[in-house]
Amino acid sequence: MNQRNDAVARAALAQDAKALNLVQFWEQRADIELRQPRNRAQPCRWRWTDIEPRLRVAARTVPIEECERRALVVRNPGIGDKPYLTNTIFAAYSLYNPGERAPVHRHTPSASRFVLEGDGGFTLVEGEKLPMERGDLVITPHGTWHDHGNDGAEAVIWVDVLDVPLVEALDATIFEFEYREHDEKKPVQSERFPVGHSQNLYAAGGVKPLFVSHRRSEREHSPMFSYKWRDTRRALERMASYAGSPADGIIVEYVDPTSGGSAMPTMSFRAQLLRPGETTQWRRRSASSMYCVLEGEGRLELEGEAIEWRRNDVFAVPGWRWSRLANPGREPAFLYSVNDEPTLRKLGLFREEVK
Repeated sequence: MNQRNDAVARAALAQDAKALNLVQFWEQRADIELRQPRNRAQPCRWRWTDIEPRLRVAARTVPIEECERRALVVRNPGIGDKPYLTNTIFAAYSLYNPGERAPVHRHTPSASRFVLEGDGGFTLVEGEKLPMERGDLVITPHGTWHDHGNDGAEAVIWVDVLDVPLVEALDATIFEFEYREHDEKKPVQSERFPVGHSQNLYAAGGVKPLFVSHRRSEREHSPMFSYKWRDTRRALERMASYAGSPADGIIVEYVDPTSGGSAMPTMSFRAQLLRPGETTQWRRRSASSMYCVLEGEGRLELEGEAIEWRRNDVFAVPGWRWSRLANPGREPAFLYSVNDEPTLRKLGLFREEVK
């Protein structure tokens, strides 16, 4: 009799919980007390050979006035309908035809451009025009006004990487398009700094100019908006004889030159060299990562599978997945990557294991 009464009482509890927008912890415990991260995102690769021809078709058929930013956004199949590369990283391949220009805007997500093809592309950030060549990294930190364009004679293609999923999870996404100079609304920015301003002030390692303010917007971020690949590549080659990192080979981070911290608060931008025949050690970390292949070929090895990669491919490594990188060829491989480690470190949630 008591068992029957208990069953009736529990059924009533369940009905009341639903009506009152409550959840019975004992029913949901396994979904809350996780033994390890969910890993909804999957290791995945997007081939340049698949992306480029489709971008070229879009360049002919989709006018910039219609789309403002002509981009093919990568979508991780493990995440569902959201156009995200991982649970914290958004990435897209973008193409601008000669003479095109996207209108000025700003937003709460932090963003970056990483150039793959073409000369003549530029991003204008807070009044500084940043010419873009293959391999260059340009950052547009959260809250900075920026616009893009192509002054060259051929199409330019770059990879956009943003922390949109992270900002959206915090319900903090805001895009603004009402840009004004001297109380006049303008579609693009005026140039207020000389071309090369970021390199003039910050490209000499080990020195910091003392005659300028390093605050370039209302928020904390690197005052250096452009990082040139030619300088980064030379640095990696100078270090090629060192032992390097067991999990990454020869790797460097693009940093705020005034503090040595990450270039933006939520994401770490890195470049690395895998020497011919090099295979890194197995590693898993709580940070999720996006990689783009600048030069060479190789593979991402995971437990039970391997993903081949080559020039201009993009691939994702979700957090807390055992993986390693291999360059079995005779030529060096150069990779660019973005991860959310700075966010996890600030929250005290970063973990890493190497074996």
